Amino acid sequence: MVRPTDDKLLNDDTIRFLTRLLIQAARNRSKLTYGEAAKRLEEKFRFSRIFRTRMGPLAGTMMDKILEQEPSAPLLNMLLVRKDTGYPGKGVQGYLINHYPKRRWLKQQECSKIHRGRWRGLADEATEEAYNYGRWDDIYNNLYGNGRGLPEGKEKDGLRYGRKGEGENHKSLRLWVKANPDLVEKRLDIIEAETEVELLSGDRVDVVYRSKKKIVAIEVKSRDSNWVDLRRGIYQCIKYKAVLGAQENRSIRSLLVTERELDDDLEELADRLGVKHLVVLPRRELE
Repeated sequence: MVRPTDDKLLNDDTIRFLTRLLIQAARNRSKLTYGEAAKRLEEKFRFSRIFRTRMGPLAGTMMDKILEQEPSAPLLNMLLVRKDTGYPGKGVQGYLINHYPKRRWLKQQECSKIHRGRWRGLADEATEEAYNYGRWDDIYNNLYGNGRGLPEGKEKDGLRYGRKGEGENHKSLRLWVKANPDLVEKRLDIIEAETEVELLSGDRVDVVYRSKKKIVAIEVKSRDSNWVDLRRGIYQCIKYKAVLGAQENRSIRSLLVTERELDDDLEELADRLGVKHLVVLPRRELE
């Protein structure tokens, strides 16, 4: 176990991880408690116990980095809250003062207690602003620039450009999945495997397996896929399952096949949404 000293807790890796957690919370229109965030950090970085009181400074450091990049950004740190109240601690007061300069009552000491209803109303307003903000991916990529959080991923899967725009790695994975149902769905007696299957919704599924009683719709994401591509794949799986379920009188399931592991937040999203995920080795290692 690693002792969470200040230099280990307040570094780029932990700040980046917390930023991703809270951006995911914003997309889900949810919040994260200090305890939940501390537990995720403990699991991710093998920290020994992180006292909840230490989460405030970490959230503040995160928000400072965001505001350096984009001074008008909403207050993402409003989504990190106390379990007993559902609202942040008093450490967010300075950020609220700067973000809402005309609310002079915010400058009073203990304003969250003196103006409890007004303070909570403003906190709710700030939370909604964070939920509705459309540029979190841009900010994340500008801060960390490692391919996670790009507004568009680099994988060419043909969605935007027609199949002429499909990348070689995506095509290779798609065709491999079609040709190897026995490796992808070992427990199903597949009688037919199709690729680029058109749905009545206008969507195109990378691969569809059919057995006598079940259909499996598969979205593939190659080694070129970044964080945003993989997140999109999770939601594509949900859509395919719903549309095929409306079209076909058979049991439907969907599957995301990738060439790399999902990050922790995407893995949690897939689990929460019931999307199954399979990692396969790159083609050159399988052939």
